[in-house]
Amino acid sequence: MKQFIVGPVEMYPSTKRVLEKGYTYFRTQEYGDMVKECLSKVSEMLGAKNSTTIYLAASGTGAMDAVVDNCMRGVNKGGNDKALVINGGSFGHRFCELLQWYKVDYDSINLEWNEVVSAKDLEPYENKGYTALFVNLDETSSGKLYDIRLISDFCKRNGMYLIVDAISTFLADDYDMERYGIDVTIISSQKGLCLSPGMSIVSFSQRMVEKINKEGQPNSYYFDFKSYFRNIDRGQTPFTTTVSTMYELKDMLGLIEKTGGRDKWIEQVQEKAKYFREKAKSAGLNIPDYPKSATLTPLYFEDISASEVVKELRERYELFVNPCGGKMADRLLRVAHIGNTTKEDIDELLDKLVLSIKEIKERGCIGVI
Repeated sequence: MKQFIVGPVEMYPSTKRVLEKGYTYFRTQEYGDMVKECLSKVSEMLGAKNSTTIYLAASGTGAMDAVVDNCMRGVNKGGNDKALVINGGSFGHRFCELLQWYKVDYDSINLEWNEVVSAKDLEPYENKGYTALFVNLDETSSGKLYDIRLISDFCKRNGMYLIVDAISTFLADDYDMERYGIDVTIISSQKGLCLSPGMSIVSFSQRMVEKINKEGQPNSYYFDFKSYFRNIDRGQTPFTTTVSTMYELKDMLGLIEKTGGRDKWIEQVQEKAKYFREKAKSAGLNIPDYPKSATLTPLYFEDISASEVVKELRERYELFVNPCGGKMADRLLRVAHIGNTTKEDIDELLDKLVLSIKEIKERGCIGVI
């Protein structure tokens, strides 16, 4: 069995073995020091040496929820925050749902599954009083990658906070909080970091920390970031957290360092993406031509069902790729390039992918006859 899914990804052997070694009680200075060291390294990888970084016992959506609750003041909190969302897929739409849930005034730039945001899309929203922009930088549902420079320049011109879900783009594409003036970055454990699911990490610019500390209580007791800020100074969290995953993170950060550091790690992911895409095109597979993250490659199908291909790979060959949901379920599947996979694994996947397509088409022809 081999997994080419976006998360949880195929983990590395040493990280899988971490739990066999056991771990200490987490309310100790030893554990707190390890947490501070790990989060400092993650902050550096995010290009955020001067940031405040916390971690949560939550999925990526839990972190998105907590960020909206803590960072935005809607009418129910006596605030006047007004958000703009780049809504180009399932995860962009999730920010819309969260803002609506917390009664924060927002508008969304609605894009089709194969469209990326352009300067023309942003132009109508210049100087309209928006206080923050939310974006899933790599829209995981389709693999498209938005232009962070374009978005950053727009936010700087308009004095807006920039809040980024980098869950899928982290450790696969260029990313730098300080360079692009990013105020909040959300990542989670099961994607580029190649850990077990259940832990999210959130990094904040100092001006966002000041906003959160100044503007009162969030709706959530459990995810009150002010409490997390106070506790993280000693490497702790207010409540029991993802202790085992933090030990996995320590191991994974060591592996990245041995490989040559963040940039070398990203280069290897991008090499796998390039290798897969070149061979897939040579095999006649259809890859959408919009800008893509190195995290995954979408494959588009017109004459057979993409979900049937996903099923065939899983049931016949024990090869796992990501299906899509909604209206793209029969048109698109996604192949991840993060995690413990090699070019030899990619060759095997492509061979079985081509064979699966042939078998599905042959069954379809028999059915027509």
